[in-house]
Amino acid sequence: MPRPALAHAADGGIVLLLPTGYYLLGGTLAVAASMLVAALMPAGWATGLFRARTLWRGRLPRIEVGASLAGAAVLAGLVWIGFTGTRDPLENPLPLAVWTLWWVALPLVCALVGNVWAAVNPWSGFLTATGLGRGVLTLPREAGYMPATLLFLGFAWYELVWLSPEDPAGLARAVSAYVGLTLVAAMLFGWRAWSERGECFSVFFGFIARLAPLQWSREGETVHLRAGFPGFGVLHGPAITVSGALFILLALATVSFDGLSRTFTWLGLIGVNPLQFPGRSGVMVPNTFGLVWAWAVLGSAFFACIAVGRWLGRGDGPAMRGAPMAGRLALTILPISLAYHVAHYLTVLMVNGQYARAAGERLVGLEPVEVTTSFLNTMADVERIWQAQSGAIVAGHVLAVLLAHASMVEATGDGREATRRGAPLAALMIGYTAFGLWLLAAPTGA
Repeated sequence: MPRPALAHAADGGIVLLLPTGYYLLGGTLAVAASMLVAALMPAGWATGLFRARTLWRGRLPRIEVGASLAGAAVLAGLVWIGFTGTRDPLENPLPLAVWTLWWVALPLVCALVGNVWAAVNPWSGFLTATGLGRGVLTLPREAGYMPATLLFLGFAWYELVWLSPEDPAGLARAVSAYVGLTLVAAMLFGWRAWSERGECFSVFFGFIARLAPLQWSREGETVHLRAGFPGFGVLHGPAITVSGALFILLALATVSFDGLSRTFTWLGLIGVNPLQFPGRSGVMVPNTFGLVWAWAVLGSAFFACIAVGRWLGRGDGPAMRGAPMAGRLALTILPISLAYHVAHYLTVLMVNGQYARAAGERLVGLEPVEVTTSFLNTMADVERIWQAQSGAIVAGHVLAVLLAHASMVEATGDGREATRRGAPLAALMIGYTAFGLWLLAAPTGA
């Protein structure tokens, strides 16, 4: 008699049957074509594409303190469940809330409607309500974004290298430690300064929110809502320093190495049989070096492009010097970082999003939904997933090329000069498109 079968669907097996060579070639040519279009585009069109207009202005009640306090209460409840609840990371709400809803889904929300994290983060409400966020020391200007960069590197190491980042109790300890560190730093240096250059997630979500087609700002009691082409906040937002550029490059290198570290290519490079993966304990040291190596390689390539572009240009005013230009062009990489985030975590969101919903329903006493991965088990569905992933990568690179060109036009005032100076970075973006599409198609063994 037939019996129920226990089956497991993998998200990489069917993708390998697709004609990925055509996708690599087509995606790379699409980004190259966008570079050509940008070069031929009149200078006024390039900047006009990212011109914003005000949709609405008026008064809205201040909800930031209340929203932050509510976020703190939710986080405290999740941490308590992490310590006391089930050790299964697909049933305990803490790992699902942190790794699926917060780390995977929230950046997408911020990229659509603006910086939601600024309102719901668990620190600002408490610090504002108690007056403890004024600070007693000054965060040195010379530090730039390096505090946030180093903390983000620690977070990336915990996510990608640490033995059990999804263990509920271990994650609860890590979250508690980070909350305590942030509160102490904010009370020392002031919440405003620390959130702008020290608290790595406020910095990360703030950068990602610059890509949103909707931008909210408050001037006194008046709230302004502006709208425009995605990424207009990159051109019209505040400038950043070289340390800010290093932060953005780290964010991109992190998600790229996450994909690379699972491939047969990387595992073979570090001497691991991909069909006999020893677990994270066997690759902690090489993956630690690999994470830093990926950041160093990407950073070296980026700054080399800045140097070559400066050499190709004519004239060298204040806006064209190395440090200002690095900060200006690093912001244009944000669409690529977001695109890799979407492509890399899409299947995680599709599967673990169901587990998160089920955990929430169990928490309030409802019958949980039945989790399914059937869409990873049919050719048609996997092909749609692949198309969404590859499409996100190509679209992100195209937007980055257009943003970089518009940014160079603003700095130089001349379309041809902008093309000359931006050509090396555009070439890097074309190469990174091929690399990203290859990552999607590469066989994985970890």
